[in-house]
Amino acid sequence: MNPPGTCVKGRPLNSFAMDKTDMQEEDTKHPMFVTALARGLEILKCFTADRQELGTTEIARETGLAQSTVWRLCYTLTTLGYLVPGRTPDRLRIGAGVLLLGHAAITHTGIAEFAQPLMKELADSFEVSVSLGERYRDGMVIVQRSEARGILSVNLHVGSSLDLANSSLGWAYLAAIGDEAREALMAKLQASAPDEWEAKSRDIAEAIRNYRRSGFVFNLGKSHRDINAIGVPVISADGKRVMALTCGGARSHMTRERLVSVLVPELQALAQRIAPLIPVDEPGGARRKR
Repeated sequence: MNPPGTCVKGRPLNSFAMDKTDMQEEDTKHPMFVTALARGLEILKCFTADRQELGTTEIARETGLAQSTVWRLCYTLTTLGYLVPGRTPDRLRIGAGVLLLGHAAITHTGIAEFAQPLMKELADSFEVSVSLGERYRDGMVIVQRSEARGILSVNLHVGSSLDLANSSLGWAYLAAIGDEAREALMAKLQASAPDEWEAKSRDIAEAIRNYRRSGFVFNLGKSHRDINAIGVPVISADGKRVMALTCGGARSHMTRERLVSVLVPELQALAQRIAPLIPVDEPGGARRKR
């Protein structure tokens, strides 16, 4: 039997870990890669806030998997409670098993719980929305969010994913990571949306310049024409992990000048309070909280 925390040939579990955001084709050919598991997870990813119930035909079309494969995988996921029947017999929706996994992912470091009251205080004090995001592949997933009552609102919530190349969360992340990592990531973003890349790359470049000059990024009506926002990175003590914070509000209320003079200092202070909770890597691959 392997010692706790180890796997094949005594290697640490995390020695096999790849950056979940940067899985390459060669990773899928690794002997440790389980294709059936990957296909099952791809099926779960088909379900979103806008597509809460799906049939197996839609899932097959979305994933590119054979209908028979989808049937078997959906049967397995249903048996385990990760999928449950929808409102009609031919539909499926996410089950409580997935919600438990999502909750564990959000709370594993304590960042989301720690940040929530601080974000709520900021949101209520300045009548804005505040989001904390973490990168997953080509998006920034919201892991905590707070909104003041009565403000102009968009359909965002914990679990929503924002475009890495077209959001203040994404720009703050891109501005803070190393040059080599950013170049590699931007090449992937360009390949995924070549027709839109010229405009997106301009916005990213402008955000990076502003971050290097002032320590934050602007999003003035770019993601939503009626909303202005700012973003700042949240960087771990060892500089290896980056999350991001954003806050924004209606353009009529949240002008550029108000964002800079009032919200930027508040959001940067919040980032400094959250950053120590991001786990840092220890020698030997272990990860600990600060």
